[in-house]
Amino acid sequence: MNDTPDEPQDHDPTVPDTQGGRLFRTVVGDEWVTMPATIAGIRAALPKEQRAEFTEAIENTPARDMFATMVRWARPPEMVEAVERDHDRIQRLAEEADARVIMGEDPDVVRRALRSQIAKGAGPTRP
Repeated sequence: MNDTPDEPQDHDPTVPDTQGGRLFRTVVGDEWVTMPATIAGIRAALPKEQRAEFTEAIENTPARDMFATMVRWARPPEMVEAVERDHDRIQRLAEEADARVIMGEDPDVVRRALRSQIAKGAGPTRP
């Protein structure tokens, strides 16, 4: 009995693979985002002026960090912007929570409120 799937886990037959390699898939907000998952595919998807910088980064990345480096370069600009918006929002919420604790509010109450506020924003990250 063969327990391995016929297709790789990250393969989506409904998405044409124009990069000549496998794909990364992730969710941004409430939408699936597909990115190239080979060095050649990522390089081809980048603007020409970034390709040399990408090649240098890949060639100097330790093997243990290769996956993270590839994902960082493969992310489309809208994904980077969505992540930055989420980071900024969470940072603001954390700063507000710190101020509430400093002003004497119960830290457990503030912590629960912070978690709730973070979870409320876990929906779509598009503008």
